[in-house]
Amino acid sequence: MIQAPAVFGLLLTLAYLIGAIPFSAIIARFKGVDLRRVGSGNYGATNVYRALGLNYALFVFILDALKGTAVVYLTMSMFTSPVLHVLIGFTAIFGHTFSLFLGFKGGKGVATAAGVFAILAPKPFLITFLVVISVIYLTKIVSIGTLIGCVLLPVLMVVFNTSPVIFYSILPISFFIVIKHRSNIVRLIKGTENKLK
Repeated sequence: MIQAPAVFGLLLTLAYLIGAIPFSAIIARFKGVDLRRVGSGNYGATNVYRALGLNYALFVFILDALKGTAVVYLTMSMFTSPVLHVLIGFTAIFGHTFSLFLGFKGGKGVATAAGVFAILAPKPFLITFLVVISVIYLTKIVSIGTLIGCVLLPVLMVVFNTSPVIFYSILPISFFIVIKHRSNIVRLIKGTENKLK
């Protein structure tokens, strides 16, 4: 019989590999587009929007989110510890951001993190998601919505009395996503941030 540590080790490897699948690059390549040469050069859904339009951007966002949801759900079905659930979620986000298949480059981790916390903290996540979508719709600036979400989700986790393990896990992830958006923050301050059309 395979021991639990070995099983979890396999899950960690699987989480990284699934997280590393570059759906944005694959779909863009299929359409004859090199995302590195479009817009911000990023592999996220926002840059897919610039290159291929809204439908493809939504498709990529959903696929990237499902990477996080799938591996966390699988882990939750096998282990009861929220610490292990969080570690798997971290690994999927890491894989998405530092993809083996893209020379250890990738997206900013937003969609995959959304998929992870959609299952770990569904109520706080749903409210945060609705607020983020509303902000993006009103401002036409994705980064503003994302940064607001990074602040709002931890606050709502406190309001909903979410497990301390999950609450403390969102803090470094939120910080990481904010750091990945540092160039966006500079452009926001300068008033030159890109807007959706």
